[in-house]
Amino acid sequence: MASCSTPTPSPAPAPGVPVPTPYPYAAEPAFPGSGVIGPQPEGLPLHACMGLNACAGSDRFGTLGAPGRQPNACAGQGYCSTGTDHTCHVQNECKGQGGCGLYGTGEEMNNPGANDCRSQGSCATPINAERFSTNGPNQGQSVWLRARAVFEANWEATRQQLLAAQAAGKIPASHPIPDTPGSPPAAFAGTGPSYLWISADNAERGNMTACGSSGMSGAGGCS
Repeated sequence: MASCSTPTPSPAPAPGVPVPTPYPYAAEPAFPGSGVIGPQPEGLPLHACMGLNACAGSDRFGTLGAPGRQPNACAGQGYCSTGTDHTCHVQNECKGQGGCGLYGTGEEMNNPGANDCRSQGSCATPINAERFSTNGPNQGQSVWLRARAVFEANWEATRQQLLAAQAAGKIPASHPIPDTPGSPPAAFAGTGPSYLWISADNAERGNMTACGSSGMSGAGGCS
């Protein structure tokens, strides 16, 4: 006769046996890889990390979009950095490409992703979620969350610069420049891109390195 009794629960793991945690980003597009950056919209500035893009189609996957997906639809919604990947303080190649975190002044660490020129950026990009500031008003707090807050605070000034460039023909008129930026990808909106995602669940640890062999960067150490 059929029974409605409670099913026997699965046995608990033996003491000391690790229980793997399911990879939390299986529904997200895979990080493309170190130095792999898709084609970018014409005339738009490069940026240091996820959620800091100035226009639709500007992110790690570029105007082609992630495999099987459309390109991101708005400023602030992009997946990860478009600036040349680098590992440490002052190694950025252009404006807006400094990550900040382990090394640098308090002013630099309070303005991640908003440096004014080449070699003025503080620390590596992309800005992984685990990284925290070691100096300045943001000391001990998330670099990525600070970078997103700076991006939002600077958006109106950025927008005016983009509109002026568009009026001068430096940016195609078809590029949308919104009044307000969109939200970052939902899986990362409260943290930024984790090292687990960037490294493909630790399978591709070379996808990112950052200064701090002590592990303070939350990523692989500089060699």
